[in-house]
Amino acid sequence: MKNTFIILFFSLLVNCSTSNAIVESVNPQFESMTFDAVTKRLLFEGEFPQHFKDLSNQWFDNKVKVNGFEGNMIFTLKNYSEQNSKISDGRKININVEFQVVLEKSSLSQKKVIKGKVNSFSTLTGNFSLSEFDQLIIKTQTDLILRLSRDLKSKI
Repeated sequence: MKNTFIILFFSLLVNCSTSNAIVESVNPQFESMTFDAVTKRLLFEGEFPQHFKDLSNQWFDNKVKVNGFEGNMIFTLKNYSEQNSKISDGRKININVEFQVVLEKSSLSQKKVIKGKVNSFSTLTGNFSLSEFDQLIIKTQTDLILRLSRDLKSKI
């Protein structure tokens, strides 16, 4: 009985430590912003990784607010690119995306356009697994959305 308890304890300890090392929870603190419009819409032009799309939708749904009497806000993400390159003793990932916000008010025939481009990069050196590199890509995509929200907020 004592040996069973010891084996169970160590297997739980090993399983918990390996799963924490591979999967770290990502809980980004996105910038909140408000636009003078009634409706909002998020569009993706081109190919995007699923994690990036999911996190972009989460940010847009929860942190991008509309507070107006008329008008539409269309937020478009486009030209997503990932470059993976070798560096001395490791790898580097560089990710870029462009964005455009169009604010239209029909009664005043007004149209305001905000454009921008953001990038983020990360490196991993030494010995690492493919799973660790995949996690690095996810962290870099998350950082890219954080940078996008800060850049957009500064342009409003």
